[in-house]
Amino acid sequence: MNKKVLENRLGVRAQLEMIGLIIIVIIVITSLLIFTVYKISNPHRRIQSRYMNKAIATNMLISITKTNVEECHNISLAELIIDCAKTYHTITCYDYTSCEVANKTIFNILNKTLIDWEMSFNLSIEKTPISFVNLGCTSRVKEKVQGFEVLSLYPNQTGNPQSKVDITLDICTRR
Repeated sequence: MNKKVLENRLGVRAQLEMIGLIIIVIIVITSLLIFTVYKISNPHRRIQSRYMNKAIATNMLISITKTNVEECHNISLAELIIDCAKTYHTITCYDYTSCEVANKTIFNILNKTLIDWEMSFNLSIEKTPISFVNLGCTSRVKEKVQGFEVLSLYPNQTGNPQSKVDITLDICTRR
């Protein structure tokens, strides 16, 4: 074969290889850009986890107030919390006050759920010494989702803000 024809074929082959490599690089870069844009503009998981945390907070408070404490004559935690919030405690359970029993029972519930799930939270019950914080939920660098439950101290008195106990559960997530 002619030397010039051989050089042309090698040149064309080299050019085709370069074009192929360029096409592959363009495809890879385009795929990375599409992937990055999708990840940045896809906040669905964050919104979904926010609603899930809201449901967890609300359901946890409902469960806590509806729980009956077997060690205290099957009295509900709501009744123990209400008694604890009053000035004069009328419920005692084997030498323990309503506040002590409620605090211990709530801690056991939280320990088997939110603490075990390694969730960051802050539970506080107004007018009582009962309060729990896990994994630094009081920090300002975290976003909070709040659930709350209101218990009436005196069911016959309505409209009086002093006659209620607010229970709040903040579940914190990273921003």
